Amino acid sequence: MPQLTNLRKIAVSLAIFALVALGSVSAAKADTATFQLNTGSTLPNANYGSITLTLNATGGIDFNVSLLNGAKIINGGQDCSICFNSSLTPDPTIGAAALSPNYALISTLPGSLHADGFGFYEYGVNYTGVTGGGCATCLSTVTFTVTTAGGFTTVNQLVENSTGGINSPFAVDIVINQGTAQAATGYVGTTGTTPPQSVPEPASMLLLGTGLLGLGAGVRRRRLATKSK
Repeated sequence: MPQLTNLRKIAVSLAIFALVALGSVSAAKADTATFQLNTGSTLPNANYGSITLTLNATGGIDFNVSLLNGAKIINGGQDCSICFNSSLTPDPTIGAAALSPNYALISTLPGSLHADGFGFYEYGVNYTGVTGGGCATCLSTVTFTVTTAGGFTTVNQLVENSTGGINSPFAVDIVINQGTAQAATGYVGTTGTTPPQSVPEPASMLLLGTGLLGLGAGVRRRRLATKSK
């Protein structure tokens, strides 16, 4: 009977530890979402690249806009090179940090920015080089961090469809086939939204694994001690 009691205590301890550990992992999940840029207005529908949003440890949302096949992010004469919205009410005052060279936040306050074919957006980042499709210093990948007072709590707070055009939470002004006879410019976006994917942080998984190994060693020691009696 003492051996059975000890095993029951061990089982209860394991169950409690698992619940605590899994709760810690859930709290440490990184909130991230990826959107495929696959919809054009003047450009044909195709896979042009992706936008990834990640909530960071300080409450900022990291943007990564990455184009494929040499396409680049330009200012074709519209209101924003990278256009986005907020689902918060009221729309927040934002800031932008760690912007890629030659790109800048248009305004910290929500406005009305037109993206041809995709309608209107509240916020935007602009290529600061030549407008009208020029691309002397434009890039295929642009990164920046959007901030707000008090911080964001989920990437979905910067995901909301445009108004008055093709429904898309983002629109990106691009040039494809630059320097060739097939060169063309236009906005691309994504229809619909992708729910954030929660990804456990490596440190949390290491903590969980270490704890389970420690409990396993404890169980083994108790069994050996019981056998030796």
